[in-house]
Amino acid sequence: MSEQAVKSRNGAIDFWKFVFSLMVVQFHSSNLTKIKTTPFVGGAIAVEFFFLVSGYLMAASIFRYDENEIIVGRDTRRFMLHKIKGLCPEIFIAWGIGFVVQHIRTEATLTVLAKDLMTGVWDMFFLRESGLEGFRANPAAWYISAMILAMLVLVPLFFKNRDVFLNVWAPILAIATMGYLSKNVGDLRGPTDWLGFCYKGWLRAVGELCMGAICFGICTRMKRISYTVLAKILLTVMELFCYIGVIVWSYAHKGSRMDFVMLLLFAIGVVVTFSGQSLLSSIFNNSLVYFLGKISFPIYLAHNYWSHALVRIFPGQTYVQLYPKYVAAVLVTTCVIALTAKIMRMAAPAFFAGCRRMLIV
Repeated sequence: MSEQAVKSRNGAIDFWKFVFSLMVVQFHSSNLTKIKTTPFVGGAIAVEFFFLVSGYLMAASIFRYDENEIIVGRDTRRFMLHKIKGLCPEIFIAWGIGFVVQHIRTEATLTVLAKDLMTGVWDMFFLRESGLEGFRANPAAWYISAMILAMLVLVPLFFKNRDVFLNVWAPILAIATMGYLSKNVGDLRGPTDWLGFCYKGWLRAVGELCMGAICFGICTRMKRISYTVLAKILLTVMELFCYIGVIVWSYAHKGSRMDFVMLLLFAIGVVVTFSGQSLLSSIFNNSLVYFLGKISFPIYLAHNYWSHALVRIFPGQTYVQLYPKYVAAVLVTTCVIALTAKIMRMAAPAFFAGCRRMLIV
């Protein structure tokens, strides 16, 4: 890893990304049993951390643009293409694996396979949360679709006027979306629940990306302040309380209006972590933690389809019998996604250059 790449990473964020990706994996292990009372039964709340971090990074990226040279349409297109490029090829590799896994031990005919392949195209183009129905090879990929589609709405507003978005639109949208969900739904779960005009997951993405942008604004101000040792100790305690509090709560609590309190704790934790003022910041800035942060995305993409398929592949087995198989399958699939993506990225420049020579004079 280059020195510039190391400097651009936040080791503490990488560490918590890894922790919360594992929590999501554990949460989906509940699909291995009909009882649905496994440890971290409320682990789905971990996704909120990823939305907040994505919102923060969205704001940080947009503020790196020269305000005097911004062309909203052009720069929105460039921003979105860069974001999508960062998700590839992992998302497509995971989709292919999920497609195969989801059809193991099924009676799918060639016609059914062809239909699933064609209707699964919406996932390939990040459109699942738009309402377009199709085969879901990787159920966990709803988060990617919701994030991309929400950014497609938010980014041009952000580019149009960064100050107005950060200080007006982001708070309005965050309060409006979270207030609507609290009043009409009562929790943050069920991303594929249709609300009559959009999926619940998309609305979550809009509100929480805006919250992440607000976290960026607060964090920017925090970085300008010189804190005493006592202040840094208090910030460290606050940071740990926020993250550990969510983890402890999610161990045995399902979705409820407490989800919105957990989201607030996450937001506070994200502000402190990104500020670099916590005493833990320097501890996490090392190659091992950077690696854990990078592997968290393949972990997230490698698990959900196995939690559904193993029940079918090994009928009659208990949660205790299926869980080790689940962990092993997730571990192997994570390695396959990460290594295959690395190879494809290395081969991509030569491959696309060759295609260009063959097709363009």
